[in-house]
Amino acid sequence: MMNRILTAYVAFISFLMILPIAIVVAASINSAAYLSFPPAGFSMIWYKEVLTDPTWSEALWLTLKIGAAVSILSTALGVAAALGLRAVNSTVSGALQTFFLSPLMLPTVLIGLSLMQVYQSLGIKASVMTVTLGQLLIACPYVIRLVLASFTGIDPRLERAASILSANPIRVFWHVTFPLIRHAVLAGLLFSFIVSLDDVNIALFLSDTHTTPLPVQLFSYIEQNADSLGAAAASLLVLLACGAVFICDRLVGIEWLFGAKQRSA
Repeated sequence: MMNRILTAYVAFISFLMILPIAIVVAASINSAAYLSFPPAGFSMIWYKEVLTDPTWSEALWLTLKIGAAVSILSTALGVAAALGLRAVNSTVSGALQTFFLSPLMLPTVLIGLSLMQVYQSLGIKASVMTVTLGQLLIACPYVIRLVLASFTGIDPRLERAASILSANPIRVFWHVTFPLIRHAVLAGLLFSFIVSLDDVNIALFLSDTHTTPLPVQLFSYIEQNADSLGAAAASLLVLLACGAVFICDRLVGIEWLFGAKQRSA
């Protein structure tokens, strides 16, 4: 009986999650410009417009560039921070973890507004750099958490043995530690890309008319126009996010990511 209730609950939640996405995707292939469900007819014209119109295509390309920069930088900084947290004692590590993870506890609107005021006080104009640095604050914590979790499965004796054999810390990391945490690093890289792709609030405060990522462009557009073109742009964002999740599943494994399954190094 309990299994049936849980199955029904999961099915209901899945339905609520999938239905809005399905409606948006269906609207994006609607032959009519206005939103309708079911679609009045099938057409890919709105995707073509998003990919060919300079306003939309430049926003999409900018989003991919910022996402790539955020994922690479947050992964490098997150791994370095996780290594540092692992090296200090538990009391200090706990306090620092709370500090590093604190951006996840704050509304992104507050983060974006605060950074905008800081940049303005320093005379820094809105640019790709300001958006990238802002999104780093909410992407790095995911990398830190994933890498720290992966350290729990590492036997410290392996690293000590390498050190005893006269390997310097860099060689120990690349040849012993990194192979054991590579799945967490890759997951953090992809998660950071998704976080950047999904961000509207921080980018809204830290971008301008010359540096407008696709989520911000879409947000501004649908304020005035709720039509099939906006649905096509939103569907592209969903497609990119699903692609990142698919890659993560193929290379890392969703079961490992959520702790349901151990994966060998």
